Amino acid sequence: MDRPVIAKEHLPWVLKEYRHFVLLLSDNQRYLGRALAWLTRPGEMQRFSKITEEELKELQKITVAYEEAIEKLWQPDHMNYLWLGNSFHEHKGHGHLHLVPRYQNSREFSGMTFTDENWGQNCFPHTDLFPPKEILVGIRDALRKELQP
Repeated sequence: MDRPVIAKEHLPWVLKEYRHFVLLLSDNQRYLGRALAWLTRPGEMQRFSKITEEELKELQKITVAYEEAIEKLWQPDHMNYLWLGNSFHEHKGHGHLHLVPRYQNSREFSGMTFTDENWGQNCFPHTDLFPPKEILVGIRDALRKELQP
C-alpha cells in the first residue's frame, strides 16, 4: 500500500498495514513492544475526536490484535494508550495512537533486560531506551509473526 504520510525511516518498522492505519514498532523500547497505530489519512492536527466511525472501528480491531500478540509474547501487566499529537516538529500533530505495554517486573528479550521504571505511575516522562538494531528487528519479527491471521 502507498503510505505517503509515513516517513521513510519508519518503513522498516511496519508491523501490519490496515485500511486506515499502519501499526509500527517504536524505536524507543523503554516499554517492551511499544508500538504506534499511525493514521494513514493525510493531514495535520488530527484530533482523536475527529476520526471517523470506520477509522475508530479499525483502531479497536488493531488494539485487540496487538493486545493478543503482546500477551502471547511478554504478558504485560497493564496497557496505556495515548493520542498526543505534540511533536509538531516531527509530524505536525498527525494522528496516531501510542500502544504502551506496562510491566510490573522486568522482561528479558534476546539477552536484553527491559525495565518499566515508572510502574504504577504515568509512563511519561521516562528514560528513553533505543535497543541495538538487531534487537529491534527481533521484537518487530516476533510481533509480526503473532499479528498474522
